[in-house]
Amino acid sequence: MFLYPNFMINRYGPWMDTNLVVPTGPETCVVVFEYWLETERLRGRGAERFVAESLKASEVVQREDEWLCEKVQEGMRSPVWRPGRYVAAVEGAMYNFHRKLWEDMTDDE
Repeated sequence: MFLYPNFMINRYGPWMDTNLVVPTGPETCVVVFEYWLETERLRGRGAERFVAESLKASEVVQREDEWLCEKVQEGMRSPVWRPGRYVAAVEGAMYNFHRKLWEDMTDDE
């Protein structure tokens, strides 16, 4: 689930995490992660290992996402990059987000 403009809630089985994106500059941000786990998963044999392995896997995914975002930003600064149209079939949510953000940032009232 996404709460405009910068808060996400993700649910993966017994895990839930939140991501708060805090802008730190025109092209930079910090993402604050918080994790929750169903209490039943904290009991019994292997619980500590399950938590440690899950957090490690989450860290790997976050680093991959960070790398991808940095590569996109590098590409957008390239002299050959040109903006194009959104692909409605797969980028509808992104289009709506960017349109709302643009309206909020350019609203004079």
